[in-house]
This record gives sequence, C-alpha cells and structure tokens, in this order.
Amino acid sequence: MKHKLAVLVAALLGLSGMLTTVEAISLNIDVGDRGFYTHGGGYWDHGVHYCWVPGHWRNHHQFWVHGHYVIC
Repeated sequence: MKHKLAVLVAALLGLSGMLTTVEAISLNIDVGDRGFYTHGGGYWDHGVHYCWVPGHWRNHHQFWVHGHYVIC
C-alpha cells in the first residue's frame, strides 16, 4: 500500500512539473487626468493663448473637474 502511495505522489509531482505555469495578470487603475493631453502646458490658436488647468476636486471632494484648457 505504501509503495502504491509513493508511486502516486511521484507521478503527481512529475505531472506538476510538466504543466505550464500561469502568467500573473497586472491591473493598474489610475485616478485623475492625463497631464497636458495633446497640446502640452499651453498653445496658441489664431492669436489666442490657451493654458492647461489641471483636474481638481470641487464641493469638498464630491465632484471631480477634469483638466481643461482656458484662455490665458
């Protein structure tokens, strides 16, 4: 009986070595805005200069205002 159990354990260990390993999956969650979007910190358009205003919280952290460009 002990011989059969030893053979079974050895077979299971051998099979476990032949199985492929599973790659870990990485998940990142970013909260906030992507800085400067497409134009960087500022840009000119038809003689008007626009500046980037980063995202911020409004109403005591109840509402997130996304970053946007405003006329400087």
